[in-house]
Amino acid sequence: MSPFGPWLLVLGGGVILVEGAVAGVWSVRLVRQGRSLSARLERERGFVRADVARLRETLEETRQSQDPATSLKAAEESAVARERARMARELHDGLATDLAGAISLFKVYLEGHRGDASDTTLINIFEILERMLKQVRETLAELRPRPIGPEGLVGDLRHQAEEFARLYAIRVEIASSGTEDMLPPPQREVVNQVVREALTNVRKHSGSSICRVRMHFAARPFLVEVSDEGRGFASSQAHGYGLVGMRERAAGIGGRLEVVSTEGRGTTVFLFGPR
Repeated sequence: MSPFGPWLLVLGGGVILVEGAVAGVWSVRLVRQGRSLSARLERERGFVRADVARLRETLEETRQSQDPATSLKAAEESAVARERARMARELHDGLATDLAGAISLFKVYLEGHRGDASDTTLINIFEILERMLKQVRETLAELRPRPIGPEGLVGDLRHQAEEFARLYAIRVEIASSGTEDMLPPPQREVVNQVVREALTNVRKHSGSSICRVRMHFAARPFLVEVSDEGRGFASSQAHGYGLVGMRERAAGIGGRLEVVSTEGRGTTVFLFGPR
């Protein structure tokens, strides 16, 4: 019997009994549970993709059956927001909660069993679970973009820049001309969301250690640039990396989004406001 007594690991609807004397069985079961979690994460992603596809079909049918109008656009945006919120709740209440619970139990177990022969295997599983939880949280952040806070658009983005430097060692330079109050609130929200998504792309794909955000509020149409010095990509990839969603956000306010990238020479995202 382990000096810490029997452990019950409740995960994904299952229960695992952990005894210090059966570390081998514990390791095998954890490996299986880790694989089960990976499969579940992939299923959740499949559900999200299917939900988004169905939502797009519904919106397209609505467009074809009604004349374009401001009220229709507002209804579409509201439907998208509700669907994203629903998917975020399901991920948070299900997979994210299970992963967080498993990681907490792992930490306690590993602290009490330092030096065991099974340590390497358990630590590897622990690290896999941590990476999975990080991916789920990043997905949640993308599904539930934070609204602009009391410090305003520029203030929020400066906080984001500080977070990038601290967490990812990526320096983000923020500069603006004019004031954000020159844009109506819906346009400021789109700027906020597009810049955040562009920064996420820099972190995930560019390999750059620096990123520059330039916001020209006084220009007509307004212009926002997000550039990096990373690996870039070929023009054939210009529809990936979440760019479709960014383009849809830009189109939603009557603007447009353009991307200029060359392999090995970085990427610049341009957001143009409505004319």
